[in-house]
Amino acid sequence: MALAASALQVVTLGVSDLRESLRLFHDLMGLQIDREAALPEELLRFWGVAAGVSARAVELSCGGYPVGRLRLVAFDPPARQRARDDHGPGCPDTPFDVGPKAIDFYVRPPITDAVKDIEGAGYRFRSAPIRYEIGPYESEELLFSGPDNTPILIMIGHRHPESSQRRLPPGVRYSEVPTVSIRCADIAATRRFYGEALGLHCGTDAEVTDEFRDLACTLTGVPKGSRLHFLTYQKQGEPSGKTLLIHLFERTGRRLTDRMRPGNLGVTLYTYEADDLVGLRARLMAAGGAIVAEPAHCAGRQRMLVKGPNEELFEFLEQAG
Repeated sequence: MALAASALQVVTLGVSDLRESLRLFHDLMGLQIDREAALPEELLRFWGVAAGVSARAVELSCGGYPVGRLRLVAFDPPARQRARDDHGPGCPDTPFDVGPKAIDFYVRPPITDAVKDIEGAGYRFRSAPIRYEIGPYESEELLFSGPDNTPILIMIGHRHPESSQRRLPPGVRYSEVPTVSIRCADIAATRRFYGEALGLHCGTDAEVTDEFRDLACTLTGVPKGSRLHFLTYQKQGEPSGKTLLIHLFERTGRRLTDRMRPGNLGVTLYTYEADDLVGLRARLMAAGGAIVAEPAHCAGRQRMLVKGPNEELFEFLEQAG
């Protein structure tokens, strides 16, 4: 199948305090600041941000790596609504609700060093470190509440193939974003969107077996005994910018409708590149995608906004020449 889209290039996080967020992602994790600027008004309007709202953004990478970059955006007036708020007292959402969930980072071992640093910065972990083996893979991971309660997972791939984990450069402790996770409502619609329309490679597409079910439930923060189906999509040959979709069968919750969008807090936009937005538009429509903003020239690029099958919001940029 022809590839219609790149790996995930940029994950946008809405944040309430840009400097405080940089203390985590730049000062502690060591991500490189590639650019910082006020966002053009025409881009904010294209994204659907209300008139009269301005924003400043910082884009970060792991040493300039072009995939799995992070864009932090702070709004004025400040954003209030969280894209997902499913942890802590009185939280309005649940881990079963359909929509984007977490962003992941690989860290250097031992994981306890990262835990100590992150807790020292004032962030709270949602789980203890979990080390597990499934088939040939051995992993260690845990989840913490990042800026504005955004779920962030850190992990060590003790035995991960090069197809899923890029080797960290010397002296680098935290990776780019190798994976984002999403709660998935409809497996068939998800396959059509990511596989048929975007042309991404499917690495995993299977229900978790009884042997590993309770472990998978612990890792994903749902009650033991819950059925789970995992799907992963990536650009073939690119270890980062992957998407993990988790379907929870009869326990699937409500949709977090219109919560993933610029102007909110947390995960608000996934940015990909494509070689032909008009052709991609036709493929996405055929696969059930909803066009939020038609292809148009904005802020120096041809852009398009599309809603996915699981309340995802995608920004597609046409590749230059």
